[in-house]
Amino acid sequence: MTAVTPGGIGMAFISKKSPDQQAQAAAEKERKRQEAEEKQQAERLERDRRAFLSTPVGQARQCFEQGDLVYQCSMDVMSQQAVIVAMVGSTTTKQTTDPLVVLNAVCREGWELVNGSFVFVEQGQQSRDKFMSSGQNVAIKGETVGYYLFKRCEANRRES
Repeated sequence: MTAVTPGGIGMAFISKKSPDQQAQAAAEKERKRQEAEEKQQAERLERDRRAFLSTPVGQARQCFEQGDLVYQCSMDVMSQQAVIVAMVGSTTTKQTTDPLVVLNAVCREGWELVNGSFVFVEQGQQSRDKFMSSGQNVAIKGETVGYYLFKRCEANRRES
């Protein structure tokens, strides 16, 4: 149907949906929203799973499930930055992390700590001539890395 407006221009009537059609459209919209939400949830869970498996605890779980007898991991326990201040001297700034939470979590995955050792890995150094005297100011940049060796221990295994 076409209605004629006072200016003589034709305009089509917009048909309204019946209550049943409106209910169907609303139900379809809600179904699509739920599907999108479920897809986002599944993607988020997969992303979280991949992130977990890239951690020392996640790798320990994978090794245990594969039947490995030993597991080794390394963690940065201290980071040191070189700082040289002109005409004053040199120093370093340190940032430390405590690996105990991770080590306990690895043990709960079915492992027993056998050995731990630490190595300082030098990443560089900065030096400047001393001001008004002979010699150098030297500051070292690097990380202290903890290496940990575990053996399989079924008694430590906790299901999560």
